Amino acid sequence: MNNGNIKSTHILSASSNLVGFSFLILTSIKILKLGSTITTSLDDIAAAAIMVFVISSISSFLSIRTKDENKSRQYETIADYVFMGGLLLLFTAAFILTIKFR
Repeated sequence: MNNGNIKSTHILSASSNLVGFSFLILTSIKILKLGSTITTSLDDIAAAAIMVFVISSISSFLSIRTKDENKSRQYETIADYVFMGGLLLLFTAAFILTIKFR
């Protein structure tokens, strides 16, 4: 592992945990069967968050495993930005749930 990509290990562990959390959200929505257009939107957001966090995990893993320092930084930057996008998706889902069940 390169010393410059210490951030990648944190992104990898956080994004892999958030993949599970997003699956939990998706499963909970399916079990509750709320049956509205908001639920469909939440399904889509949770599914998108799963994909985004998987991409972030893969990019972070590649950053850790790559020997080339420039590619390692590129993968880490991709993982960082994609991870932030996933957090924004989860924030959007939480915001929609808060508005819906207020």
